Amino acid sequence: MKIEMHAHTSEVSPCACVPAANVVDAYVKAGYQAVTITDHFNSYVLEAFSGSPRERVTQYLEGFRRAQEAGEKAGLRIILGMESCIAGGREDFLVYGIDTEFIYANPTFYRYTQEEAYRVCHEYGALLFQAHPCRPGLSPRDPKFLDGIEVYNGNPRHESNNPRARAWAEEHHLLFSSGSDYHETEDVARGGMIFPGEIHNSKELAAALAKGVGELIET
Repeated sequence: MKIEMHAHTSEVSPCACVPAANVVDAYVKAGYQAVTITDHFNSYVLEAFSGSPRERVTQYLEGFRRAQEAGEKAGLRIILGMESCIAGGREDFLVYGIDTEFIYANPTFYRYTQEEAYRVCHEYGALLFQAHPCRPGLSPRDPKFLDGIEVYNGNPRHESNNPRARAWAEEHHLLFSSGSDYHETEDVARGGMIFPGEIHNSKELAAALAKGVGELIET
C-alpha cells in the first residue's frame, strides 16, 4: 500500500498552497492509496484561531476533515498525523498513531518539551519522528526521546541533506520514514512509503512503522 507520510493543506498550514480536495486529486492521479495529513500544529497556527482551546483544535482539523470528505468520494484513504515545532528549538516533529481525541486532549502540544511530547505519544501508542533534521539551521534532537527520523524528505525547495539524516538515524538505531512534504503542486509523489497489506488508520500506520516493514519512496 503506497502512502504519503507528510502532506499539508492550505486550509490550515499557512505555508501550503493547495486545498485538501486538490491534494486528494493529485495523489489519486499519482497512484497512492492513502495520504497522511500532517498540517502544522504550531503556536502561530493554533493561536491565530479564535475561541477556546477545543474550538481552536476543531479549526485545526478542518484540512484533515475536508481531505477525508474528498478521499471518500475518490477512493483515497486519509490518515491523521501532525507536524509540530515543540519547545526547545525550531525543529519539526511528525506524530503518527493519533486520532482527533489525542489532539483535543493535547491542545498545546507545541509547548511541550521533547521529553514531554515523547511521553504523551507513547502513553497513547503513538510515535514521534523528527522531520528533515539536517536542513540548514536545524539539528537532530535527543535520540532518547525519538522513535524515528524522516530520513528522506522530497520537498524540492529545501536542502534536507537526506543522506546525513539517514546516517544519523542509523547511528542511533531509529526508525526510518520518507515523505514528500507536500505544500505545492510540484511536490506530489516525491516521497512516501510502501507497506505490505492494508492500513486503515493512523494506529495501524504507527504499528507498521514500528515493525520497520515499510519501503521508502525516494523519488
